[in-house]
Amino acid sequence: MDLFAFILPLAVFLSFYAILTGLSWLRRLVGEKMAARRKGMSLNLARRAVPPAVAGLILLVAGGTLGLFDYVPLATLLIAGGFAFGFHKGLSDLHSPNWRELALRGAITLALTLFILWQLGVV
Repeated sequence: MDLFAFILPLAVFLSFYAILTGLSWLRRLVGEKMAARRKGMSLNLARRAVPPAVAGLILLVAGGTLGLFDYVPLATLLIAGGFAFGFHKGLSDLHSPNWRELALRGAITLALTLFILWQLGVV
């Protein structure tokens, strides 16, 4: 089995999950009244999401410079995974999510992912 055939759908899934979770996180950030709490939320996001995103950007630059084979899906997986993890942990720090919220977010993410992969001809 080709590993890169599995990486692209996973990267698309994590990208959509990061977008949906990021919108929920941003809604919570905007609604927060205390400036110190907003700053803490931003710092926690940076602490969790920036290292994998920087690794993905380094992989993009190094892959383009060195002419590596199929480095873009792996770099996208690192960047999207970092942001998905950062936003998800940021929301779970604010309140423990219930299964309905996670199931709805997962179902919307899966539907968008399958639609995009179907449009690209992967599925």
